[in-house]
Amino acid sequence: MNARTPLHTLRIVFALACLCTLHGAQAGQAMLLPDGAVTLIRATTVFIIDAPIALEPGDLLATDARASAQIEDADGTIIALGGDTRIAIDAGPRGDALALLSGWIKIARAHANAVAHLSIDTPTLDLDLRDGAAVLHVSRDTTAFFIETGSVTLALPEHADAHRQLDGEHYGERETGKPLDLRARPAASFIAAMPLPFRDPLVSVATPAKTKPAALTQGRPATYADLAGWLAAPLPIRRTFVARFRPLAQGEPFRSQVRQNLRELPEWRRVLCPPPAMPRRRALSPVQPQSTEVES
Repeated sequence: MNARTPLHTLRIVFALACLCTLHGAQAGQAMLLPDGAVTLIRATTVFIIDAPIALEPGDLLATDARASAQIEDADGTIIALGGDTRIAIDAGPRGDALALLSGWIKIARAHANAVAHLSIDTPTLDLDLRDGAAVLHVSRDTTAFFIETGSVTLALPEHADAHRQLDGEHYGERETGKPLDLRARPAASFIAAMPLPFRDPLVSVATPAKTKPAALTQGRPATYADLAGWLAAPLPIRRTFVARFRPLAQGEPFRSQVRQNLRELPEWRRVLCPPPAMPRRRALSPVQPQSTEVES
């Protein structure tokens, strides 16, 4: 028997395992299925998306007034985005996470497939959805939600350790600095403003033809106008932005625009005005012992 055969076989097995792992990682990625043009900010680059793409943690998405989109994951989670919606794909400690800056989303999760939690951060309220369906709306200073089915855990950002469990149909809203207001039925204004497709159960729109990921076309560098709302957002994901967007602050006009808004962006002060470097301490020469010998 050739002595190289076992080693050759091992290499083939290892290569196949790597391919399977890569395929599994791709299959588990969330897919964005746009209906109209969607703006994507990935790293520090802006892309206009009009075809399915695989999403990555840190992606910032924005729909315009006449666009919508659906995000679908391998575990059966469906997230519908209404018009004028800004949302970030994040990673939470117990599973996937979203940060909803503004606009409308509807989420549906099947109980049998909901292995991990899905957390949704908003400026005034944090939600943790294990299974079921829920609709959320975030405006400038208010978060409103309606739980259609399933179980949701609520927490206030300033009291993250105080949780409240809600099951079944519940409606709630909270303005900045005010207590959480819970009711049995949605407010009339909430129903009137909700996107019409959100009144029906969400269904998957993914098909082999639609879900083949498209390659990102050439984008452009993000500007301060693209990021202003996110940079000042009272959301946990904001803590990642200084490191992520620091390269943009090396040039103009981004640097000047950040400087003009330092009151709202105090964490950027060390980027624009770094503390002076500490002077190097001079090495001290060793002290020579004094001679005690008396000259004769």
